[in-house]
Amino acid sequence: MGVAMTEQCTCGTLLVEDARFCHRCGRPTQELAAEVIPPPVPAERQAAARPSLAQIPVSFRNPLALRVAFVMSLGIMLMEMIPGLNLLFVIWWLAAGWVAVVIYKRITGAAITIGAGARLGSITGVLTFMSMTVAGALQIAISGRQPLDEMLKQTPQAAELSKDPVALSLLLLISLAFVFAVVVGTCAAGGALGARFAARGGTGIQSAG
Repeated sequence: MGVAMTEQCTCGTLLVEDARFCHRCGRPTQELAAEVIPPPVPAERQAAARPSLAQIPVSFRNPLALRVAFVMSLGIMLMEMIPGLNLLFVIWWLAAGWVAVVIYKRITGAAITIGAGARLGSITGVLTFMSMTVAGALQIAISGRQPLDEMLKQTPQAAELSKDPVALSLLLLISLAFVFAVVVGTCAAGGALGARFAARGGTGIQSAG
C-alpha cells in the first residue's frame, strides 16, 4: 500500500511529522494508493476449474445420482401403493433403473457407460428396498401383527417356525436378503439396459464410470 506524504498542506500550514490530517483545514495528508483489483475470471474458466457433473463417477458419493435414485425410489413406492399396479412390481423395478439413467443422461448431457448405468440402477434399488422396508415397518407398527400372522397361517411350515423366535428371525433375515438381491439386481439390470440403448443417441461425451 503506497503512501504519499507532503510536508506542507495545500492551505499553507506546516504539517506535523506523521500527521494524517491538517490541524488547520482538516485535509487528509496521506493518499492511499488505489488497490489493484484483479480482473474478473471469465465464466468459461470458472466452469473449467470445477469438475462437471459428467466427470463425477456414478456412486453413492455422487449427489446427482443420489437425487435421481431417490426420486425414482419414491416413484416406485407410489406405484406399489396402487391396487393392481403393485402386481407389476418387477416391471417397475426394471423401469426405475432404466428411467434413472435417462434422467441422469439428460441432466449431465453426457453418455453413460453400461457399468455406470448398472451402478445407478443398483443405487436406485438400494433406496427402493429401504423405502419398502420402512413402509412395511410402518404398516406393521400401525396395524400390528395381524397381517403377518395371516401370512404365516397360509404357510404351515412358516406357522411352525413362528413358534420359535430364533428361527423366525432367521427366516425374516433370509427373506429380506432375498428381496434385497432381487430388487437391487432388477434395478441394476434396468440401468444397464437403459445405458445400452441410450448410448445410441449419445452426445459423444463419455460420463465417468
